[in-house]
Amino acid sequence: MKNITVNYEIDSMDWSCGIDDREKCVDALGAWFDGLSVKTQLSIYYAQKCANVLQEQGGFDPWNDGCPVLQQVFEAQDRIIKKYAPWVFGEGGSTGFNFSLCTTGVEIA
Repeated sequence: MKNITVNYEIDSMDWSCGIDDREKCVDALGAWFDGLSVKTQLSIYYAQKCANVLQEQGGFDPWNDGCPVLQQVFEAQDRIIKKYAPWVFGEGGSTGFNFSLCTTGVEIA
């Protein structure tokens, strides 16, 4: 049986205001993704890959076009931010921060 690993990066740069809870958020998002089944991780990988191609062609907006696979990633990011960095959504919250999980490749061993 082959071992499949979906690699990912978490972009958490530019947290410019409030308490820097970046590490807690990154750790929680990584734990969320690592806890998913390989099948779900692969579906996220291929959905992100497809969305990137379609965005380049100008025909797809992942935030607004309703892809349920990508939506689960957006919802996880949102839940984690609300739990570990609620100041982001408060009055005068940050307008300049990144927090997103992007799959980068698949390894088969």
